[in-house]
Amino acid sequence: MRRAVGAMLLVAAALAQVTWAPRLEVGGAFPNLVLLAVVAVTWTLGARSGLVWACVGGVLLDLTAPGPIGPHALALLAGVYVISFWIRNLEHPNALHVALSAALTTAVYSALLVLTDNLVGMPAPTFGVAAQLAFAAAVYNALLMPIAIELVRRLQTLVRLGPQPT
Repeated sequence: MRRAVGAMLLVAAALAQVTWAPRLEVGGAFPNLVLLAVVAVTWTLGARSGLVWACVGGVLLDLTAPGPIGPHALALLAGVYVISFWIRNLEHPNALHVALSAALTTAVYSALLVLTDNLVGMPAPTFGVAAQLAFAAAVYNALLMPIAIELVRRLQTLVRLGPQPT
C-alpha cells in the first residue's frame, strides 16, 4: 500500500513537473517537484529509499522528456547519493541542512543533465547560462524544500495510520 501511494504521488509530481511547474518560473528557473520529493523521501525514510525513488522519479522524467532514457535518473541518483553521505553523518539535522541538501542535489542534477546532453549531442546551454540557471534552481528548490519535507512527513504519517492488512 505504501509503495503504491508513493508511486502515485511520484507520478503526480512528474506530471506536474512537466505541465504546470514551468509556469512558476522565477529568474529562469522553476521548481523540480520530483527532485524535491526524492530529497524529502531521502531525509524521511533514508538513503536506500531515496535512491529507489530517485531512480523511479528519474525514469518518469525521462519518459516525459525528449531524448534518451536515463539522464534524469542518473542525475537524481547522483544527487541523492551525494546527500546520503551527509544525512548519514548528521546527528541533529535541521531545516537549514534540508534546504542546503536540496540546493546541492539541484546543482549535481543540473550539472549531470548538461553533461549528458552534451555527450549525446542534445542541445545544451553554454556553461555560463547553465551555471546561472542551476544557481537559480538551487535557490528555488532550497526555499521550497522545508515545505516538501513537511508534506512527505505528513503523508508518511497518514499512510501509517491508514487501514492495516489483517
